[in-house]
Amino acid sequence: MKAAVFHRYGPPEVLVYEDVEPLPVGPRDVKIKVKATALNFYDVLARRGAYKPNERWPHILGGDISGDIVEVGSEVTSVEVGQPVVVYAAVGCGTCEICLKGEPNCCVKYRYFGAHLWGGYAQYCVVPEFNVVPLYKGMSYAEAASINMTFLTSWHMLVTRANIRAGEDILIHAAGSGIGVAAVQIAKMMGLRVFGTAGTDEKCRKALELGADHMINYRKQDFFEEIQRLTGKRGVDVVFEHVGKDVFDRSVRCLVRMGRLVTCGGSSGYEVTMNVNHVFHKQLTIIGSNHGTKNELARIVKCLEAGKLRPVIDRIMPLEDAARAHQMLEQREGFGKLVLEPPQ
Repeated sequence: MKAAVFHRYGPPEVLVYEDVEPLPVGPRDVKIKVKATALNFYDVLARRGAYKPNERWPHILGGDISGDIVEVGSEVTSVEVGQPVVVYAAVGCGTCEICLKGEPNCCVKYRYFGAHLWGGYAQYCVVPEFNVVPLYKGMSYAEAASINMTFLTSWHMLVTRANIRAGEDILIHAAGSGIGVAAVQIAKMMGLRVFGTAGTDEKCRKALELGADHMINYRKQDFFEEIQRLTGKRGVDVVFEHVGKDVFDRSVRCLVRMGRLVTCGGSSGYEVTMNVNHVFHKQLTIIGSNHGTKNELARIVKCLEAGKLRPVIDRIMPLEDAARAHQMLEQREGFGKLVLEPPQ
């Protein structure tokens, strides 16, 4: 099969387009003909070596995968050949108390397709039966590939972990990113007032069109000062954070008393500093969040089918342009998701 792979960690140029042998199909596995795979920033981190060691060389990125089942293992019973599916990206050990609760995303031995396991930057991928969710009719493969990591991560952060409630104010960082676009829509669907940040006026405009109430161009304005001004120095109830080093301390200061900050990453750096005085005097809550559950993904698919949420795709590119797509992601080009399509 054709695949975009890399044989060593490094810059986007290490991604090469070549022939590789697909993995064998085990008794509880399904083989998917990949129709689309979307980019996430963790693809960049995996390419740089943040998740090493991956299981084999060469390595195939891509955790956001949609396509058609073309082969099933001898013990597979819940899906069948020809069925369109989206892939749930987390794989746990399957036996610990966390996995038995249905939360492999929190398993101490969890792995992701694309980060630790071969992913979707290829014509075919092989995943466990557990990791597929059927698509509804009318949803394109590109749209399906754009929801897994982004909408699921944002849903888990906001609905499950931060327990957002109607009438609250929320600050969403990088509202033009994949998870930012999802977070804006989820927060508005749940009845919150949304403040967002983005790096260009164009991204701010598009986020407003998605439903954000106020947007802040962080290259022109200090987001902390703007939040103080827009809320009458009250602050926000929730901060949706995934940038890390560059924004963490000011994000904590944006919170109202008894507020909460939920974080799932650190694209600008994992090492952060803050004045802990703000945390204990204001009785703030700092919440960690990692991906989401398969059950949450199924609920999101229902919201998409009902038209309550919608994927936002910046552009669709051929799989052979994976290196260029990584350059665009690193340079924060575009609004929404970048999607790769393998040759059919």
